Amino acid sequence: MDLSVFFSNEVKPALGCTEPGAVALAASWAARHGGGEIKSLKLSLSPNIFKNGLRAGIPGTGGQTGNLLAAALGALAGNPEKGLMALDGVTSGDVERAMGLVRSGKVAQEVVQDVPPVYVEVELEDEEGTVSAVISGRHDRIVQIRKNGRVVKRLLEADIESGGRPPYIEDLLEEGMAGLWELSGEIGDNEVRFLLEGSTTNMEVAKRGLEKPWGLGVGFHLARLVGTDDLVHLVKAWSASAADVRMAGGPWPVMSSAGSGNHGITAVVPPSVVAGKWGKTGRDLAEALALGHLVTGYIKAHTGRLTPVCGCAIAAGAGAAAAIVRLGGGTPEQAEISVALLLSSLQGMVCDGAKGSCALKVGTAAAEACSSALLALGGLDNPGNQGIISSDFVETARNVGIFSREGLMSADQAIIRILQDMESLSSDRT
Repeated sequence: MDLSVFFSNEVKPALGCTEPGAVALAASWAARHGGGEIKSLKLSLSPNIFKNGLRAGIPGTGGQTGNLLAAALGALAGNPEKGLMALDGVTSGDVERAMGLVRSGKVAQEVVQDVPPVYVEVELEDEEGTVSAVISGRHDRIVQIRKNGRVVKRLLEADIESGGRPPYIEDLLEEGMAGLWELSGEIGDNEVRFLLEGSTTNMEVAKRGLEKPWGLGVGFHLARLVGTDDLVHLVKAWSASAADVRMAGGPWPVMSSAGSGNHGITAVVPPSVVAGKWGKTGRDLAEALALGHLVTGYIKAHTGRLTPVCGCAIAAGAGAAAAIVRLGGGTPEQAEISVALLLSSLQGMVCDGAKGSCALKVGTAAAEACSSALLALGGLDNPGNQGIISSDFVETARNVGIFSREGLMSADQAIIRILQDMESLSSDRT
C-alpha cells in the first residue's frame, strides 16, 4: 500500500465543515465557467450533504450557517483551485453580497435520492446561460461540469472505478490491525513532517477554543470545570474546543481525516495531547497519527463517507484509541481491544447533522478513546464478542458497516425529514 497516496487523499486541510465546503467548491467551479450577473443558483444535494450543511458555520461569515450561503459565497468569491479551502480569503464585503443573493430568493436547495452519499450538483444561471458542476463520491471530487448542455470537464472512467472508491482504499481493506500497525511504523520523513504539521494545525485551533468560547463553548467550559490534571478530561476539553471553533465557522483550517474536519480533530487532537503529557518524540506521535488515520479510513470504508452514525465517534474515535495505545507502548492486540471497548460504548450514536453541538460528540468520542486505550494498556482482558462488537478489528468494522448501512437507514431518513420540517417552519416564521 502506498502510504503517501493514502495520506495525500485522505488527510487534507479543510476550511470549515466539509459538506458546505463541498457546496461552495461546486458553486465556485460553476462560476468559473460562467459569466455575468448570477440569476439563480439551484442546489441538488444528497440527503447527508443537506443534513450536514444545514446548520454548520461558514468560515468568515461571523457565525452564519447553511448550504445556501455557502453556495452563494462560493459562486461570488470562491477559488475552486483551493479545493476544500475554496472560501479562504473571503471578505466581509463578499459575505454581504452573498447574503444579499440568498435574501433575494435566487438560491434554492432540494434533496435528491438515488445518488451517492456525497453528492452536490450546483446549477448556476447567469447572463451567458447555464453551468452545472457535480461533486460525487468525495467532497472535493468534481466529476462533471457542463455549460449550456456541453460537457467541459469530466472524470475519465478509470477515475470512477469501484463506485468512486479509489484503489488505495481497496488495498487498505486487505489489512487487519496488525497490518495497519506495521504500516504506521514504515512512514518516511515526508510523512512524518506532514502528520506533525496536521497535529500542529489542529492543536492551534483547539487553543483558540480554549482561549475564549466559540459556538457553544463546550471545550472552553470543560477546561474550567475539570482543570488540567485528569488526562481523559484534558483530552475531552481540547478536542471539544477545536470542534467548537470549527462548527462556529472559525476562519482557520483543520487537518481532516476521511473527508471530515471533525474526524480529523477526533483522530489527531487526543493522541497529540497524550503525546505531550507523556513526553513522546515527534516520530512517536507521527506513527501514532498514521495508525489513527488508517484505522479511521478503514472503518469509513465499511460504513461509507457520510453515514447515519456519528463517524467522529465510531471511526475517528476508534482511530484515536488505537493511536494512544501505540503511544503507550502497546500492541496491535491491545489496539484491537481499545477499538472494541470504544465501539461497545459509542456504537449507535447518530448523526443529526453538523452544528455546534457536534463539539459534545467530538468531546465524548475523544474521552472514550482515551479511556479505552488506558483500559487496554492497563491490562483489561480481551472482552470477546459483545453484541455486534468483536475484539477482532476486521469483523467489528464489517459489522459496524452493516449496522450503519442497513440498520439505521430508516433512522437517517427520519432525521432528514425532521430537519426539513424544522427548516420549513423556520422559513414560515421569517
